[in-house]
Amino acid sequence: MNDDVIQVFLYTRPSLTEQNKAVAAQLSELSSEFPNQLTCVDIDQSAYLRKEFGSQVPRLEIGPYFLSERFETEDIRTALRETHGKIADARSTGNKWVLRQYTQPSAFTKREKFSLWFGRHYVMLFNFLVILYLGLAFLAPALMKLRLEPAARAIYSFYRPVCHQLAYRSFFLFGEQLVYPRELARLEGFQSLSEASGIDEMDSRAASNFLGNEIMGYKTALCQRDVAIYLSILLFGLIFALSGRRIREIPWYIWVAVGIFPIALDGGTQLVSQMGLRFLSWFPVRESTPDLRVATGALFGFFTAWLGYPLVESSVQASRLQLEKRYALTHGAVILPEKQE
Repeated sequence: MNDDVIQVFLYTRPSLTEQNKAVAAQLSELSSEFPNQLTCVDIDQSAYLRKEFGSQVPRLEIGPYFLSERFETEDIRTALRETHGKIADARSTGNKWVLRQYTQPSAFTKREKFSLWFGRHYVMLFNFLVILYLGLAFLAPALMKLRLEPAARAIYSFYRPVCHQLAYRSFFLFGEQLVYPRELARLEGFQSLSEASGIDEMDSRAASNFLGNEIMGYKTALCQRDVAIYLSILLFGLIFALSGRRIREIPWYIWVAVGIFPIALDGGTQLVSQMGLRFLSWFPVRESTPDLRVATGALFGFFTAWLGYPLVESSVQASRLQLEKRYALTHGAVILPEKQE
């Protein structure tokens, strides 16, 4: 490969044939001074490029420089000259990246293929993973109901490192009640866990190991707060996808105030009040309710997703344009060979 040949890219449409020929002629005239190879890319072959460049075509890219709509020969010469200088500097310093970008026809590696696929489909991928994660948590009680206990216990074991699975803080399916809170929660209209099962509420290990029974139903493999967190993450992920990924991230202090503070207050005061610390003997012992766990978990999940998804989108978009261009160049682009006088 001749490192002196500058790769030039023209993003255009078939309807601009005369303009395309004019640009090719200008570059041909300058080829004796600055050898170049022109590649034309039809942006109508890519919805992404059509959205990005639709109002700028024809768009001519020479090294790090670009010209749009109308091109003066002197402007093209200047861009070629500056790019030629950068290539010379890269050759002297051994900068292979610049040499590859500016002098070699585009190639599309397997790593770039995966990066482009991820950039296009990461929201769908994340939503699928959240659905799978939540679905397995709800599959466990269904398997218990179907008397497939070994498979159900395998799922409970899978989630145990990431969730306490305390029965009095979990949802129950296929039973008399959706929840069996501690007596300490003072939730009227519901049997407490100790009343329904005989388990000592102070025995956290027993409460964690208890999966349920035919009368009470069987608990989900994730606690109430975790279920709310992942459901709200999924909800925002679906909204984000339907918006065309155009929702902007929230400021970090909004996330702290609305996402972090409520869940920290509810969970923190519950934890501290039950630690039995002497210097906090004045602090009343409290147990959060299912409603509070769901509300604070939902706020945390939704606003964390609102902060996170747009940040991922910003990161993806920083490289996606280059990947989409390289993909178009290697899939259906028309190369006009360098003309020699």
